[in-house]
Amino acid sequence: MEWYLPVIWAALIGTAVVMYVILDGFDLGIGILFPFARNETERGQMMRSVAPFWDGNETWLVLGGGGLWVAFPRAYAVVMPALYLPVIVMLLSLVFRGVAFEFRTVSRSKTWLSVAFAAGSTLAAFSQGVILGGLIEGIPVRDGAFSGGSFDWATPFAFLCGLSLIAGYGLLGATWLIMKTEGAIARPQGEFSGPCEISRVNVPVVGSKMSLLMCVARFR
Repeated sequence: MEWYLPVIWAALIGTAVVMYVILDGFDLGIGILFPFARNETERGQMMRSVAPFWDGNETWLVLGGGGLWVAFPRAYAVVMPALYLPVIVMLLSLVFRGVAFEFRTVSRSKTWLSVAFAAGSTLAAFSQGVILGGLIEGIPVRDGAFSGGSFDWATPFAFLCGLSLIAGYGLLGATWLIMKTEGAIARPQGEFSGPCEISRVNVPVVGSKMSLLMCVARFR
């Protein structure tokens, strides 16, 4: 294999991940902020603001995951067994979110679909943060294969990364509504953007300190 091919694929996968976080982040942020809408009119306006974009934004996730499988099969074979559960939870959450999004516009009773949309968006964001936390903390590998347990990813740092990503996506959703909507729905989003930004910054810091203390205690 030519030396530049892995570099090109790594750049493509990295670009896909960044594009997914930015573009689908505000979609998920809309779902995270959905319970805070004051009435059905505001919820409908929130849905319509992302309706032309949300389905296409998830294509970047397919490109990132498929690119990892095609270009780096050994890395894929290590990462997937280590993070099966959060990955499955993320995918199921995205499915529930997508079904709720499509059927909510034609359903007479919107309550449960609204709950599914908000819960799916929040759980998908949390799962992605947990996956990120698990990758940052590291995956045990022996002889080129995953050598850890099924719940090695379940650490305080990973859970705090999940909460931080919820706050980050909520911030993206709030800024999207400020930019794309007008009237009563746009004004309250400024109240959410500040707390979301504070949480996004502070939660990983707390998680890092907790992980450092756990590592010190482990090696004593």
